[in-house]
Amino acid sequence: MGGFFSTASSNVHSDLYAELEKTRIERQLAIAQLLEQRRRAYKFAEEREKLNWSASGGGIMMVFCAVSSYHHKNILHLLPVFPTLTYLGYKAHYCYGNKANTIRDVADKLLHDNVDLMSPAPISVHDVRNRMVELKEMSREEEMFL
Repeated sequence: MGGFFSTASSNVHSDLYAELEKTRIERQLAIAQLLEQRRRAYKFAEEREKLNWSASGGGIMMVFCAVSSYHHKNILHLLPVFPTLTYLGYKAHYCYGNKANTIRDVADKLLHDNVDLMSPAPISVHDVRNRMVELKEMSREEEMFL
């Protein structure tokens, strides 16, 4: 048996193909995870760079508000300070705190609890017909204006 024209059993081939497919899938998953990590790292770096500019601009604006409030003896000049502090606090928490993890946890919970809300319902023939009627009415209205 083992002659020149003999072939391996089909079980060996199927095992080999299964192993190769498993390796290919593992590599694709690893690449997808690396790309997602790189995308998140880039996003955080971008947000941190934005925070530097926002914080310096917000700080200068708050100083001008304080000087204006003191000069004009009007406390209402300090009103822009509060939304600015809120915005800068949120951005700092996002860039250097655990806000991204909180957002990810809430998103996972929403996906887990409300799967039906996240997936679109199938389109029925009735929906298509209603949309066709709406489009005809819209085209008639457009013709009236032209």
